[in-house]
Amino acid sequence: MQLVGINIKRLREEQGMTLRVMAKKLNVSASFLSQVESGKASPSLTTLKSISDCLSTTIGDLIGETRKTNDNPVIRLEERKHIQEVSKGINIYLLTSRDSNKQMEPLLFHLKKGADSGRQSYKHFGQEFVLVLKGSLEITLNETTYILKKGDSIYFNSSFPHAFKNIGAEEVEAVWVVTPPTF
Repeated sequence: MQLVGINIKRLREEQGMTLRVMAKKLNVSASFLSQVESGKASPSLTTLKSISDCLSTTIGDLIGETRKTNDNPVIRLEERKHIQEVSKGINIYLLTSRDSNKQMEPLLFHLKKGADSGRQSYKHFGQEFVLVLKGSLEITLNETTYILKKGDSIYFNSSFPHAFKNIGAEEVEAVWVVTPPTF
């Protein structure tokens, strides 16, 4: 059911609809809808049909039945897509092809010297895994600071306040895997 929830949330957000607005349209509580999106609750078939109608899609799309498969799952270095510089000194590259049904997003982060995620910690739904390939990365998680160097990794729940910064003299290169996918 987690894939269904991820697809519902993605489509709802793509349409700019809040949880409260969608819940009201469906005559369900926002907390129930949130639990469905996070995979903690399963909607009845009737509710799932109402959700698919509300999102102008089909139940098949929500459950991944019409999932398109990529004939070639390999992404060559020269085919790697660059996401616009998301913050000063931070460049992100997609390590997989776009697929609306994938459940994780592996990314390659390049952080120039001194680059950071901003002054404030932030939090969001999901989980993250980071493997540092090069450089020194500082990650603050729940007000505890961790220094990661080449070969070090960290796994955490994204709902905890977190921030990151390149604290070394060279560029940081890290594989960053987030769930649910955001790009």
